[in-house]
Amino acid sequence: MVINGNKIDINRIAYCAGMDPEDYKAACTVAEGAAKIDFPNYGQTYEAVVSGDCDVCVLPFERSRSGKDNYVMDLFYSGSLSIVKVFKWNTGDEVVRYAVLSRTPNASACEEGSRFMMIFTVLNVQGSLVKAINAISSHGFNIRFLHTRPLSYEEWGYYFYIECDGDDTSEEGKKMVADLAAVCETLKFVGRYPAK
Repeated sequence: MVINGNKIDINRIAYCAGMDPEDYKAACTVAEGAAKIDFPNYGQTYEAVVSGDCDVCVLPFERSRSGKDNYVMDLFYSGSLSIVKVFKWNTGDEVVRYAVLSRTPNASACEEGSRFMMIFTVLNVQGSLVKAINAISSHGFNIRFLHTRPLSYEEWGYYFYIECDGDDTSEEGKKMVADLAAVCETLKFVGRYPAK
């Protein structure tokens, strides 16, 4: 399978069989002929790729009716995998956005248009979040969404995850990252994938 110019050998796809039967159907669209390996929950599905037992995993992270899946977003925050592809799946009742995650990140922007996702925490000083948002938008990047989640290890601490349109590997992207890093306590890229 070639995603964003990177060849990823996909022989085994991890998916969660214990949460939603649509997850299997969505996993079947990723790579023809690859074995689909089921796991009882999202955490074990994710860890199957971290351990090397599977090549990629397919996880739902946003639903048109109920919004973000907080548990999956926490996996994005704490884990080491990268989103290499995002696609929509119509379940009949709602549209679900799935992420394909790999140990190997996409190294460059997509020819047909890119999006990227970052997770960050801001310094505990006045105006840090505003400065972080300005660092992104002032370099011409369109923010698709911005959400917050509580940190598991810090009382009243939060992390933010943000999805943007654009090429973060461009010169403007590099300037944006430098400006963002200056006002953030932590900054992590979760993935780079084709805009859909």
